Amino acid sequence: MFPALDWVSHHALTKPRAVALRNYDDSLSRTWAELEPRVGRLASGLLKEWGLRRGDRVALLSNGDLRFFELQFACMRAGLIIMPLNFRLTPHELAGLCREMNAAMLVNDAAWQRQADEVATLANIERRLSWGAPDSAFDRMAEEGDVMVFPDDIGSAHPTHILFTSGTTGKTKGAYSTHGTLIAQALNQVQFAGVAEAGAHVFVPIPLFHAGGLTLANPILYFGGQVTIAARFDPAATARVLGSRTVGITHLALVPLMYRMIADTAEFADLDLSGLRVALVAGGRLPPELLETYARKGINFTSQYGGTETGPTITALDPARVDKALAGSCGQKAKHVEIRLMDTDGKDVPEGQPGEIWVRGPAITPSYIGRPRDMDFTGDWFRTGDVARRDAEGFYYIVDRVKDMYKSGGENVSSVEVEEILIRHPSIAEVAVIGTAHEKWGEVGLAVVVLAAGGSLTLGDIEEFCDGRLARFKQPKALKIVEALPRNVTGKIAKAQLRDMFGGTRSA
Repeated sequence: MFPALDWVSHHALTKPRAVALRNYDDSLSRTWAELEPRVGRLASGLLKEWGLRRGDRVALLSNGDLRFFELQFACMRAGLIIMPLNFRLTPHELAGLCREMNAAMLVNDAAWQRQADEVATLANIERRLSWGAPDSAFDRMAEEGDVMVFPDDIGSAHPTHILFTSGTTGKTKGAYSTHGTLIAQALNQVQFAGVAEAGAHVFVPIPLFHAGGLTLANPILYFGGQVTIAARFDPAATARVLGSRTVGITHLALVPLMYRMIADTAEFADLDLSGLRVALVAGGRLPPELLETYARKGINFTSQYGGTETGPTITALDPARVDKALAGSCGQKAKHVEIRLMDTDGKDVPEGQPGEIWVRGPAITPSYIGRPRDMDFTGDWFRTGDVARRDAEGFYYIVDRVKDMYKSGGENVSSVEVEEILIRHPSIAEVAVIGTAHEKWGEVGLAVVVLAAGGSLTLGDIEEFCDGRLARFKQPKALKIVEALPRNVTGKIAKAQLRDMFGGTRSA
């Protein structure tokens, strides 16, 4: 396993005047030399002033901001665990996660103050810290007090993050990242994403509570590059940033929907993307027409496949292999990952045949929190729940999911979680939710419903019922009412049959 080390102090010594972090919205920036004492003071303050102890979880609710990384590095130095929260969830959902994960502190920015107050009340979190207001407590702590150095006794296995994902059970799960898994992910990105190259500079408009938001950011910081962060995604602003030679963006990682939204802006027609070295796409497949739209700008995409639990990178596609991109491949395996394709009996499938993806390697999470390891692992092998085939050149193609989920706008949505809410509606006797193709969001939820006796139901009724219970991206966007749900011989709902009946999706 890779030894733990402090990235900030290393780069502050070797390249002190280089910019590490910059906010796009307010132009606030930090050189490595400026970042070092702020991280050290925050680490010291969290332990001494706030009384946190090693292993405590620090929840964060914020838009994109360089202070995310200041807090991340402070937690890494103090032996704490940062737990970024999905601001698209309701306060009740967030409070449930905080209680389940035993969050010791809640940090927020000014934009999410009201929601954070509600979460803290519901989850009974007393330690609070915020930034964004004049003379904020966060910035005061970063500018005053003792500077803590990286301890000698923090090892590579020490947890650094809890990142949330959805799994086969339908419940949101927290997956650990560690000092070691972060370094392994950085090394996995060297070959296909060039994160160690001189002048690497990634623009991050994607939320930082996503593993996807950190896919290139932390690897580039590990090698001493620069990260520019936007508070929220704006397609026109992103286009302007990418075309600016002054800003000098070299790397970008987005979901397919965001690349389409950029292509639809007025700015795109005259956009010069010659400075962009890597356009990484994950969370879904780019259609051929969009691949061609960007190819006319000289951009071939680096497709990647993976998950929160896996670093996230499992496979990556060489952008020069346009033939494989058009064929729908998600690439070849990353260097520090082993992959097996397994049948339902736990045996390797022949080449070219579909099998469940099992992976192992130093970037894989050691465990979910509060969940028996053997529910997801067989020995050292993590069972992803996704099905793929591999061709003779070692390129992988996602063909189905074992996991009962779909992706809407790049967000994982668990069908089971949505079904558990909908079944509480008095007009619903039975319900199954599947993903269906959507021009804008990639996939959306379709609720297939058997009505209760005397019941009636519209999509508007479902939306009203879900408000406050489910985040909006999880709420079904289509409704079909049926007499009965198809079932297999064991009595389980036959979702494959529902997908065939109603045009459900099986995308990656």
